[in-house]
Amino acid sequence: MIRREDTDGWFLINQNDHAALSGEIMTFWGNSTFTTPDPKAEVLFAIRYHDNGWLEWDSTPKIYTESSYPMNFMEMDFQDQEEIWRRCFRRYSLEHPYASALIALHFNRFNQKIIDKNHGNKEAQKLKIEMNEYVQNSLKINLSNEKNNQLPNRDKVNLRLVQVGDIISLALCHGWEKIEIDDVPLSYNGKSLKLRLESKDGRCFRLTPYPFSENPLKFEVRGRKLKQKRFSNDEEFREVLEDCKYEEIDLSIQD
Repeated sequence: MIRREDTDGWFLINQNDHAALSGEIMTFWGNSTFTTPDPKAEVLFAIRYHDNGWLEWDSTPKIYTESSYPMNFMEMDFQDQEEIWRRCFRRYSLEHPYASALIALHFNRFNQKIIDKNHGNKEAQKLKIEMNEYVQNSLKINLSNEKNNQLPNRDKVNLRLVQVGDIISLALCHGWEKIEIDDVPLSYNGKSLKLRLESKDGRCFRLTPYPFSENPLKFEVRGRKLKQKRFSNDEEFREVLEDCKYEEIDLSIQD
């Protein structure tokens, strides 16, 4: 769940809705400077559904006990993240093996951070092996050192497009004031550059250089507005959230 600060509370966005927004955004990726994803349908599927494993979690969310705030996805324990990440790349693995391999690679990056921080985390190591085996079987490649630079160039670029779509959507959903995105691919020949995303109001964003085929782009993302910031326990939070209706906020990106 994404916790966007509001005037007197929060605007909470489900991970699945954030992912759907990232898919909408990246549908327009490509112009005379930036190449279109290839294969487009599978890359866009990976972007749009990269957080599908959060559906179950967001139906019964929790609070972050250190702050008593609704729990942001970045505050979760690995035990909860593990099952979510596994669902994310397994759910559509039969119908969309290439897209699912990109999703597995996407979450392997976060899993690696857990391993680097906690060298004795056997479950994280086990999940890493599982994800790598799935990727190797799906893409018919060898990931012996588990490094992205061992990926075929097309797959490395497509993975980065999944990551870029995720970052842009997160920036819009959180209403971030400014962010820079490094290593953004221009094409499949190894060229890349840095994007700068800025906003004065958390709704209208300016992106340079501009990578999309239309200008401006306008979107809506749905969420639930809470007029309470802290909660005593998970049950109180869920009861308040259950009484909140979904509403949309308008977002835009322009050159």
